Amino acid sequence: MKNQRIEYAKKKNAQGCNCAQAIALAYQDLIPISPETLFKMVEGFGGGMGRMQETCGLLTGLYVILSFLTSDGNMENGKSKNHTYQYIQKLHNKFIEQTGSAHCLILLQGQTPSAKVCKSFSPDKYLVACEVFEDILKELHINCSQNPTFIDN
Repeated sequence: MKNQRIEYAKKKNAQGCNCAQAIALAYQDLIPISPETLFKMVEGFGGGMGRMQETCGLLTGLYVILSFLTSDGNMENGKSKNHTYQYIQKLHNKFIEQTGSAHCLILLQGQTPSAKVCKSFSPDKYLVACEVFEDILKELHINCSQNPTFIDN
């Protein structure tokens, strides 16, 4: 069975969500935030951070989810930053290993970000981002169905 999260993210991107929104919404069930709030939180990260073609929106959208999952949330004496940074770096570096870059401009070979452009290059960035992210979730012992109930099959 295919990983429905990948297809959901691609579908959301084709429907007008930017890449960061699309990928974050594909993992919305992992955090207790409404899809609308999540959509708003990551809006500025699309197109490589405000369409500046810096860090890939697929990564930044996943950074938000991963940060929520790994932070201890202790605003006065938090001790989770290094742990969180370790997993963000792992996600970032594994994505680079498989795609050649984390830089939107390089990944899209100088083209302006769009759903059509983002899908036109190999390897499939959505597939890579989801596989790397889900490997990290397994390492963290976080259950993540490839076919969550919020996705209509």
